[in-house]
Amino acid sequence: MPAIARPAPRTPSLDAPRALLLPFPRSGSALAQSRSIPRDGFLLGRGERVFDEPFDDPAMSHRHAEVLLQGAEAVVHDLGSAAGTRLNGAAVHDSHALAEGDVLRVGDTMLLYTSAGGAPALGEERIPGEPELTGASPSIEAVRRSVEAVAAHPRTVVVTGETGTGKEIVARQLHRLSGRAGRFLAVNCGGFTEGLLASELFGHVRGAFTGAVAEQQGLFRAAHAGTLLLDEAGDIPLALQPTLLRVLETWEVRPVGSSRDVPVDVRVVAASNRELVGMVQQGLFRAELYARLAQWVIRLPPLRDHREDIPALCRALLARLDAAGRTLTPDLEEALLVHPWPLNVRGLSNVLSIALIASPAGEPLELGPEVREALQDNHVEPASAPADAPPAELDRAHLEELLRTFGGRVAEVARHVGVSRPKLYRLLWAAGLDPAQFRVR
Repeated sequence: MPAIARPAPRTPSLDAPRALLLPFPRSGSALAQSRSIPRDGFLLGRGERVFDEPFDDPAMSHRHAEVLLQGAEAVVHDLGSAAGTRLNGAAVHDSHALAEGDVLRVGDTMLLYTSAGGAPALGEERIPGEPELTGASPSIEAVRRSVEAVAAHPRTVVVTGETGTGKEIVARQLHRLSGRAGRFLAVNCGGFTEGLLASELFGHVRGAFTGAVAEQQGLFRAAHAGTLLLDEAGDIPLALQPTLLRVLETWEVRPVGSSRDVPVDVRVVAASNRELVGMVQQGLFRAELYARLAQWVIRLPPLRDHREDIPALCRALLARLDAAGRTLTPDLEEALLVHPWPLNVRGLSNVLSIALIASPAGEPLELGPEVREALQDNHVEPASAPADAPPAELDRAHLEELLRTFGGRVAEVARHVGVSRPKLYRLLWAAGLDPAQFRVR
């Protein structure tokens, strides 16, 4: 199946805005803060005022690290700090160029690097009651604008995104903002055979097939004046797709076993964790049906591509778990920021739930053994993995072998195996490997 494409890394120009984000402020506002990196760089240390308040982190040295601009790159350099500086979970012993989404730990303070958005004014806007769409990153803001733009129009909409990104949440929000008086109904198209799915969608008359002892109206009629979500639309059998196309063109359904068409008024949303365009190109989905469904397309970003929203997501998800106000230890903050999140917000919610159970009441949530195990279980990538997913053989032993071969040079290992450098750092962190231990002195 086609992988969901991920934007190719780009080298910023000399004038490209680059910024550090403070996702977990220790004092003052609970909202994430952002600051563009000046031409002369930043000194990171206790008492230094980089954001609204000076750093007040006992684990941070007074001259801990510096972030400098060198040509088109931003570079971090540890200044011999007592606690050390960490990049994506690995210790930094010399200078390292920063890549989009890199996570820096300076003492017990977390910082995120971005070369894409400058220094936005980060808030914590979200759709009320929907933690999955919490965030103020450009990608989540774009999703909200897209939902608001199309909601009032009677167009069919395709919503794509990896598992756990909130596709059904978007469909429900489209229904709420549409003003339609009917019901919101959803069906998982992958859970039925062709015949049963036809009956589920279009209904059947009594005696249409063995076991049809009574008439069933079907979901299209049940959702009249409302919204019908076709979840996992990529699993709709090819043989059934022409019938569905006819319904979308005529807005009439013919129940199984009937010769009479029934008019319907339904807003249809099709959701898929696979790119339907790729399925069309492979002959697995009818082009004419995709064209009819995709009158508007909303693509939900994977969580690893908007890590700056993780703190706000944590607060929203903890509130839903009746744990509003609970904080996280620095170790857990770092673990959540560097994790690849193949299950996205659903995986984050699961890990936070386990941390709540495993941590003492009233204390900050800890990165205990149960949480580490949950993160490891959550590390398995689903079938719709991103394009830079690592080869399956990149287990701990293979990573060790590669680090020895390349003398601990992470950039060269990443080029060799064909993954991004931040991705490789996260794999090394998950395997408990420090590339500095393999460097030739």
